[in-house]
Amino acid sequence: MSKPIEMSPLPKDSIRLGVPVAHAIYDVQGNLLVQAGVTLKNQSQVDKLQAIILFQDKRYVQGSVKAGSAPTAKTDVTAESEKTAAKEVATQLAYRDLKLGETLQLKPLADESGSVQYFVKYIGGIEKGSLICTLPMIDEKVMFIKENTGFSVRLFSGKNVYTFNSLVEVVYSRPYPHMHLKYPREAYTNKIRNNQRVTCSIIAMVSNMSAEQTDSGKTSGRILDMSMGGMMFEATKVAGDANSKTETSFKVSMEGGEALFAIPGVLRNVVEKTQEDGKTIYQHGIQFGEIPFQQRVMLQNYIFQTLTGEKLDNF
Repeated sequence: MSKPIEMSPLPKDSIRLGVPVAHAIYDVQGNLLVQAGVTLKNQSQVDKLQAIILFQDKRYVQGSVKAGSAPTAKTDVTAESEKTAAKEVATQLAYRDLKLGETLQLKPLADESGSVQYFVKYIGGIEKGSLICTLPMIDEKVMFIKENTGFSVRLFSGKNVYTFNSLVEVVYSRPYPHMHLKYPREAYTNKIRNNQRVTCSIIAMVSNMSAEQTDSGKTSGRILDMSMGGMMFEATKVAGDANSKTETSFKVSMEGGEALFAIPGVLRNVVEKTQEDGKTIYQHGIQFGEIPFQQRVMLQNYIFQTLTGEKLDNF
């Protein structure tokens, strides 16, 4: 079982009669159509391929691997892939464990920039058949999705993150807008424990919601580590008393753009520490409350990317 390939659209003029295919060619579902090195010997083969949307391994487009050569064990791409694969497990999507309302992140396979992403909810399905999901909403309006659109999918199911490729089989507007995604034949999973912390250094602002809403009730500092359940926040002053209600605002740069957060929580404890230069700092243990839907997805995504070793630039 192989990991879902991150794909990019293949220009149709790359397919030529009598010329060996430089790299493997895939369809919208990630199925291998033509092996690298195969020579197309008749025009009907070329016409059939040019009549559909084709994809290739995105590594070749980005220049991580030289055109016409296969990745070697010494390339950064392979090293990074091995690093990620070591933390992920090839599996079958556990249909019986899926719960209504769980979140899927969809990234169009045809989007070369990787910046387009949608969030939908799982509302039902048929094992080995399809996953029934809501349609994406933009500015509280339903977004139209074409049938046969291919997506790279991340499904956040409980403490697991499943990654796989799929396509839209059918879209319905009645009795409510929804669509069927083709059930994946294979997927990769990475478990995120609620208390699984990632080390970071993110500039943040903690507002004491139990105090008067003035500038004095806001404390700037840095998040030192974070999980789905809470964080460690360091500042040069105390942000509040134990059990004070808080709201933590921060932003991170992730694949596809910048993510903004405003997460409610409760200040559980404060530890005073003296640095080597004699200055006093305060480390705050903050427990997160109910995280808004989309922010929860992005936080899961951030932790997932950090755990799998993908580069993130924090602000």
